[in-house]
Amino acid sequence: MASKAHIILEAVKLSTNAEPAQLHQFLIQHHTLKLDVLLRIILTYLPETLEPGEYYHLLVYLSGKDDARPTTTSSVEPRVSYDELNESEARERVKQLRLLPLLSPHYNHSSTDIVDADPFTKFLIHRAHRIEAETGSLLLVSALVEPFLDHSACLRTWAISVLLPLLRLDYDYYQANEPTYSLEAFENSSDDAAIEVLLSRAGGNEEKISGKNVARDLRGLIGPWTYGANIRKRRKLDGVSRRRSSTASTSFETGEDATSQGKVDGSWTLVNDWLLDLSMRDFARAVDAFSQWDGPQDVDYGEWKGVSTGSEGEFPVSSTKSYAQTGLAIIYSNNIASKDITERSHAISQRVASLMKLTSLPEPPIINNSVAQSIPDDYLQSLSPTQLLHNALLRSQNPVTTPSNTSLSLVHLFLSSNHVLNSLEQSKSCKGLLDLAVFAGVSDQMAELRKMLHGLSSRVQNDESWHSSRQKLLWLRDWSQSMDEPRDNTSNIRRGIFSKIELSTMEVEILKAMLAGSNYNQAAKIYCKQDDLPLPLTDLEKVVVDVALACYDSASNGNRNRGGVRKASELLTAFRTFFPSSDSFRKIDALLKATHAMSYYSLTLQHGILFQPVNIRAHKDPMLLVGKILEQNPKSYTKLDDLQNIGQDLVAAGLGTANVDSDSVKHSSEDPNQQALVARRRVISMAIEAALSEDDFDTAYSYVVNRLSQTTDPRPKKLSASDDDISWRAAYRAGCYKTSNTSGPSNLRRLEQRMELLSEALLLAPAAALCDILEVWRHCEEELNVVIAQEAEAEEKWDDRGDRKIPGQFTTNSSPAGQKSREPSRAAMNEEAPMGLFDVARGAAATLSKSAFPLRASPNPASAGDLKTVHERSLSKMSAGGSDSGSGTEAEGRVRKRDVVSNMVTGGLASGIGWVLGAPRRGNMNE
Repeated sequence: MASKAHIILEAVKLSTNAEPAQLHQFLIQHHTLKLDVLLRIILTYLPETLEPGEYYHLLVYLSGKDDARPTTTSSVEPRVSYDELNESEARERVKQLRLLPLLSPHYNHSSTDIVDADPFTKFLIHRAHRIEAETGSLLLVSALVEPFLDHSACLRTWAISVLLPLLRLDYDYYQANEPTYSLEAFENSSDDAAIEVLLSRAGGNEEKISGKNVARDLRGLIGPWTYGANIRKRRKLDGVSRRRSSTASTSFETGEDATSQGKVDGSWTLVNDWLLDLSMRDFARAVDAFSQWDGPQDVDYGEWKGVSTGSEGEFPVSSTKSYAQTGLAIIYSNNIASKDITERSHAISQRVASLMKLTSLPEPPIINNSVAQSIPDDYLQSLSPTQLLHNALLRSQNPVTTPSNTSLSLVHLFLSSNHVLNSLEQSKSCKGLLDLAVFAGVSDQMAELRKMLHGLSSRVQNDESWHSSRQKLLWLRDWSQSMDEPRDNTSNIRRGIFSKIELSTMEVEILKAMLAGSNYNQAAKIYCKQDDLPLPLTDLEKVVVDVALACYDSASNGNRNRGGVRKASELLTAFRTFFPSSDSFRKIDALLKATHAMSYYSLTLQHGILFQPVNIRAHKDPMLLVGKILEQNPKSYTKLDDLQNIGQDLVAAGLGTANVDSDSVKHSSEDPNQQALVARRRVISMAIEAALSEDDFDTAYSYVVNRLSQTTDPRPKKLSASDDDISWRAAYRAGCYKTSNTSGPSNLRRLEQRMELLSEALLLAPAAALCDILEVWRHCEEELNVVIAQEAEAEEKWDDRGDRKIPGQFTTNSSPAGQKSREPSRAAMNEEAPMGLFDVARGAAATLSKSAFPLRASPNPASAGDLKTVHERSLSKMSAGGSDSGSGTEAEGRVRKRDVVSNMVTGGLASGIGWVLGAPRRGNMNE
């Protein structure tokens, strides 16, 4: 009979030669070896590449099953070579064998339950690791382990939590060319690394990966892996709980131990985090996965589950609650808003309600009035912006995402609001709506409202669309009433995304948007034609004026039939019947009229910027723009009536002198007539300057004499001389102008006109400016004397040359010599005898009281009128150049203009040293 050593050597030999059937028969015949030794021999020497099916019966025999039968009935004896060895030699050979341990080396320092497993379980797990390491095939491992899943709970747990996920990942779901992870590496990985490996394919960026695949992987990969992890953790906790007191042990058995509960949910917390991260990358895929997976209790074990898992397969309620919280967190983590996302978010809320058995809410935007009222004030006050942070959404104490009827009602309100916003072609995420409704201030809500209204006004909408949009916006303010019901202005409910905005303020913003969108009929119907007006008429008028000015300011062309100016004009026309006596409407209408008239001229501002209507309102002195028109448009000064109308309209619009600080207008009264008078004077003054700049002295002279004199009231009045600082300056500038290319009579006539303009300036200028004007007058008089002397000399030469000629000496080429035409006034002036100093002084005293300074009140009205007539008659005679110079009577009766000015110059002498000159008293001036 063979010894024990010989049997060991024979078993080693059969294993090495891959003869499992013979080894099975041999072991049946020889029962002397222990199970551990046999398993170690097979583990060490049986080739790993051998198909497990070939030694299945051997393993069944070793596992202790009664129905194990050998595949052959022939007797197997030890080989001759071993029979030749004596027992001592056989023992020596056995000592030289290096058998592997049943427990895999990487479990030596592990605390898993595999360490305490039975020998056959250790053998199978170690054999599986060696097959996978040698061949890289998990199919051989599956064929080895699957028949023995019922052998022990430890083996079943290992196969489900380790082998099954990798087998499905590489062979069933994605069919990888190379194994993703080895068994040893996967078992040694941390929980988050294992989850990352198992879900790496589902969370990839491949388009063919859908939410259905994610749900499948969660069910078929994560579920089995988490099941095994939780079983191992529970077994550890069982060992700990046995050492606790009976009270603690009872608490653990009833599932009330918080520590164990938290540890059990640890793996699922990582899964929830992964789902939340997936929603940030691919919201649709995460929503589909959440909708198709029922959470931790939805696990696909396939055919490997075997017998019932009992209490080990049960999942606590907290795992389902945390998974439902993940659904709400997915809704609030999304920052993108669209109609599709709104619908998917509603599907999540319905799924959460189903998982937690909460009240299911209807499809948005169907909403009951009691939904907003059902949210307690304490709940809203407990919310904070930090609860919306990504790392805080899954905290168990977060009231925003913790599943409850209140949190679901709040989500439903946001989804309904988003549905309404989508109908308005607006969108906002639930996170943004929560921040806007609860945490935002009035300014933030107002900014968001104006943004939405701007989008509405920029699109073409009919009256019915605006009516519906207004009702929806008002519903977004309170969430408490139906969109079709009339609004309650006294409601104190503040539960909408615009709840912090006053109702009247919101109505004003809606009205502005309607007017900006040119929906005048609907605006008038809502805000002017109802019995219960949403806004007072004063507020309505202010809104209409503001919108009209906004349209005006945005216009790029001043034509009343184009762009923003046309829009402002149409707006005023639409509401004029409701405000027939509005002063604001009148001013805007005048502004539009002035702007329309200015649009026909070319006007460029500084730095080449083209003129726009807003420049009129932004200019400190809009009247200066009339001057720029005159500068940039040649011959535009000839259109004085048109320019004066522009100035009058600017004054009527309240822009003529409102911001001007110059001396020309700062003394003007608040009387509109006085302001209009100042505007006319300024326009005429600008036209005079423009005419002079284009060397058109005649037009400038005509404007001073015919137009500017009409704006000057010679009647005595209480205003000081400085009240008209424009007229005398215009006359003075025209009088200072020296024309070019004038000679002879034209030059003489031009000097007379200048002196006439200077005399007009003397009559209007203040006392401080008289010296400058008189200085110019003196130069003009000197020039006039020079011209007169030159003409006299030329006449004398002409007469002398005529006297020297002999009558009758004519040639064929000679022609009658025509005498140069002379002005009769010149001869009359030359015939007059010079006046002495005392005569000039006496004449000045008399003339001063008659014609100079008409602004001074005269004690004798009749004599003052007569003197005025004499003065005007003298001016007309001086300007007439066609009278006969030989009329001595007319020459004696005419008063020369320079004599009038001389009288004004010496007027001071009459009041100062008149008594020396023998000047009469004031009462006797008319004698």
